Amino acid sequence: MSTDLAQEKRQRLGTALEKLKELRAAEPNAEAGTHEKAAAMHLTTTVGIARPLADRYVALAAAALKNGAPQFSPDDVAKISNLDDKFGAAFMVLPHHVDQILKGGKHMSRRFRRWGDEGDVFHVRGKAFRFTRIARIRVGDITDDDIRKEGYTTREEFDQMWHKSHPKSVAAGKTLDPDQLCWCHEYEPA
Repeated sequence: MSTDLAQEKRQRLGTALEKLKELRAAEPNAEAGTHEKAAAMHLTTTVGIARPLADRYVALAAAALKNGAPQFSPDDVAKISNLDDKFGAAFMVLPHHVDQILKGGKHMSRRFRRWGDEGDVFHVRGKAFRFTRIARIRVGDITDDDIRKEGYTTREEFDQMWHKSHPKSVAAGKTLDPDQLCWCHEYEPA
C-alpha cells in the first residue's frame, strides 16, 4: 500500500473517530448503534465511500474509543483493506454477479460510491479478489471492452443489467444519465 493511500485511510479513520466523539458528546444517552450509524452516514456523504466500507471504518474507530486508544496503527489500516465475504456479497449486487466473478467472467463493476482502494482485497464465497484500478468516470464512457470486463457481451445486456440493479431509479421513471459520475472498480483474483 502506498504511503499516500495509507495516509488517506488514516484520515478516514480519524474522520470516523472525530464524528463518533462529536455524536457521543451531543447525545450521550442515545440508543446503542445510533452514533455508529450516523458516523457511517457522515463518512458516506463526506468521503464518498460505500456504506459497507464506511461501517468498517466506524467499527474500528469505535473499538479504538472503547479501548481508550484513539491512535491507529499500520495493522489497523491493513484491517480496512482486507474485506470479508459479507462485504464481497454486498459489492456483487446481483446474485448472477457472484457466479460471473467466481467463473472468471467478471473483472469490473461500476458503483455510485467508492467500494475500496487499489490493492484492497475482498472475498466472494471464500475466494479473494484484489482491486487493481479504481477510477471516477462518466456512466456514458463505458467501452465495448469495459462491457466485456463487466461480464456482458453487448451494450444492450449491460444496459438491462444496469436498470435491473437500480430498481428505485427505474421505478421513479429516471433513465440512465450518461453524464452522471460513477466509480469504476477493476479487480482480479488475489
